[in-house]
Amino acid sequence: MLRKLAFAVILASSLAAQSLPLESLVLEGTTISRDAVLGIAGLRLGGPVDKAEIEAACGKLTDTGLIQSISYRYARGPKRGWVLTLTIEDQKQFNAASIDFPGVDDAELWRWLAAEYPAFDHKVPANDPAQEFIAKALAEHAKAELDGQAVVTRMESDLATGRSLISFQPANLPRISAMNFTGQHALTAEALTAVLAKLVADDGYTDRHFRQLVELNLRRAYEEHGMYRVKFPKIAAEKAGSGKVTVTTMIEEGAQFKLGEVSFAGDNLPVEAMLKAAKFKKGQVANWTEIQSGIWAAERPVKRTGYFAAAARSERIFHDDESVIDVKISFAMGPLFHAGQLKIIGLTPELEAKARKLWKAQPGDPYDFEYAGEFLKEFGQSVSLAQFKKITPSIQRQADNVMDWTLLFESR
Repeated sequence: MLRKLAFAVILASSLAAQSLPLESLVLEGTTISRDAVLGIAGLRLGGPVDKAEIEAACGKLTDTGLIQSISYRYARGPKRGWVLTLTIEDQKQFNAASIDFPGVDDAELWRWLAAEYPAFDHKVPANDPAQEFIAKALAEHAKAELDGQAVVTRMESDLATGRSLISFQPANLPRISAMNFTGQHALTAEALTAVLAKLVADDGYTDRHFRQLVELNLRRAYEEHGMYRVKFPKIAAEKAGSGKVTVTTMIEEGAQFKLGEVSFAGDNLPVEAMLKAAKFKKGQVANWTEIQSGIWAAERPVKRTGYFAAAARSERIFHDDESVIDVKISFAMGPLFHAGQLKIIGLTPELEAKARKLWKAQPGDPYDFEYAGEFLKEFGQSVSLAQFKKITPSIQRQADNVMDWTLLFESR
């Protein structure tokens, strides 16, 4: 019986070591396509394979960084070859990603990549080996468009979302030699170029980055002219010699809007003081930079009522049929701050007594962050402030949002 058992073990070992055709491949637990797995592993259906080659294939798959773990089993198939089953756990940690090949449709490249690796939809595994593997695959797929350049990865910040992302780019990006514009009327091509020139500088050109600069900066320039419906339907780059491109931006300016009603939402707001501070120009071209400055100015009277952390939020309401924009402004008020104690340093007893007599902010009053400046102006009407080298007001925040003042007078 022992001889039979030993013979069975030897036979099983011999069978496992045999090189037989790979009859079929079964994948479990992964979204990666079978063709991609075969290609990476160096396996071929119908080709000879043995245990050592299967283990080597698993090692190749692991080395890519595309997967977290892998295990295998194999057995004889109906055609007496090996049926190989790979159980693969895909990566779970991803980085947002972009493919930035100048002049190449990134949507087509993502479709190609997702056909092989369905989980990679504008995201890639968050490890260097996987990203290097994908960069090489992209370089091979798009070698004609890249003139044979290698593809590198760069960590960037997406201007539109503020998120960090991995950008796949040619090793050498072209520089912008000239910028052209079509469809512009309210702004000249020279003015538009001036807006972008310092931003692009000598940075390498990618379609995505340039479009983001256009959307953020040219849109702002047009909104200063009341053109809120401006569109940039097409941006095209053409080669202009070695390592350079000329970029043409198509512009549809749209209608010019005028400022309509400006309203404030909130209880007990000092609306009259807010409107006086804001100086909104109702009925005139709705210059958003001026409107935004007015909104910030309108915050100050609110902050002076003790809501020192108050912050405005604006909502644009468009009336396209009239080319009018209304603005609704609401406030996140935050906590109510209160006045605390006054400390005076550097005055004679007589001058300090005079200062305290003029000081009107009492403990418990709503805190007015501009009051110290107004007090010094009033104090300077009865006392020569020229006798002091420096006057420094400061505040100290105490518990329960109480603000103490210190006035430091330094003599000459």
